[in-house]
Amino acid sequence: MVRNHAGIEELGIPVVSIVQDYFLEDAKASGQAYGLESPALAVTPEVFTTLTAEQTREAAERLIEDVVRGLTSPRPEPRGEVVRKVTPHGPEDGVLAFGGADLLECLQKMNDRFLEWGWSDGFPLIPPTEEAVAGMLKGTRRAPDDTVVERFVPGNARATVRDIAVNAVMAGCRPGFLPVVLAAVEAMHHPEINLRMCTVSTGAHAPLFVVNGPVAGKLGVNAGSCALGNAGPGGLSFPNVAIGRAVRLALMNVGGAYPGILDQDTIGSPAKFSMVLAENERESPWEPYHVEKGFRAEESTVTCFYGHSLIEIADLESETAEALINTISLRVAGIGQTIFIPYYPVILLSPAHAGIFSRDGWTKDDIRQYLHLHCAITAERYRKSKSLAMGPARKWIGAADSDAMIRLFERPERIDVVVAGGASGKSAAYLGLFPKPYPVKG
Repeated sequence: MVRNHAGIEELGIPVVSIVQDYFLEDAKASGQAYGLESPALAVTPEVFTTLTAEQTREAAERLIEDVVRGLTSPRPEPRGEVVRKVTPHGPEDGVLAFGGADLLECLQKMNDRFLEWGWSDGFPLIPPTEEAVAGMLKGTRRAPDDTVVERFVPGNARATVRDIAVNAVMAGCRPGFLPVVLAAVEAMHHPEINLRMCTVSTGAHAPLFVVNGPVAGKLGVNAGSCALGNAGPGGLSFPNVAIGRAVRLALMNVGGAYPGILDQDTIGSPAKFSMVLAENERESPWEPYHVEKGFRAEESTVTCFYGHSLIEIADLESETAEALINTISLRVAGIGQTIFIPYYPVILLSPAHAGIFSRDGWTKDDIRQYLHLHCAITAERYRKSKSLAMGPARKWIGAADSDAMIRLFERPERIDVVVAGGASGKSAAYLGLFPKPYPVKG
């Protein structure tokens, strides 16, 4: 909202944004992010979407004086440049010192302060000393001052290689992980992903990064059992966890997506801590995902899938492709598209499930076509839910026969299939996506 506010102000038109008091700090931070230091705000304790028509009128009347004052008061000149940090917490000093009886006490003090300032994801951080950051930068050929993204969403600060390296150190990354972290940051900023909507929404949106090509094996990015789980013996999934955590810390400390400020997620999701895996190319019966998207097999890529609803689809019984796809379509139809059009879901298939499809002659396109045709609900059921998309393109649903079937996914090519996980079980997973996924070279 404040983004639009700032844009209208640039046209010389005075604006007042009506803000519920819980979102006050968020509104101020959004103003900073778009060069509007002090946006005119009318603050209310009411949540308008929960009010009756009469209550809404009464609440609006109580805001009239603030609205008039905001529209008639002189507005400060826009600053023109974006801010380095949108958080109001913490010092501005470039170098911080923490003292104590020993290094452990110093480390504890640093973590306590970083947690207080909002710079931490809640887990202990590695100190980003000059030496540690310099060591991390050895993992890339890019210069420390090179721009990774010009405006790191949602706070719009410029992000350099060094900025990302600092957060990679705090996340516990090894220098070799840095190119993947940089590629992940670039991938999530592709315009089609609409990163701002994903990061400031009240929904529980989180990025899933899929690593393809030689870099996955070189770094030991797990593609098998527990790929999206925590680290285990032998460092299992450690690269996955550390890389995803580095991206999350960068989203906060460079992008400004601080919980409770610009990130207004209603409930939250543990998926936001880290969701990184490699495609199990060795066990896949089909060409790798990045090859399918036009890259060479010997190239390394990172793909950003930004979505919600990572749901397991377990099927231990099906022995045919037809039986298995019916299980998957039944589950997906129950949790499929809820709000936005277009929709780009991804299905993560275990090697065992992928093997059943391949043995019966099914391709990825066959899976997409079947899900497109069979993930559907009746028009009557569709109309009863206010959460489902009823935009102009689906206006006809209002007059459709009650038993008419409404497809949840408009086109089969918008459904992606990635093979991941171990060979010990028969599971799939569904990840609902609002934006189109985008792979970049790592």
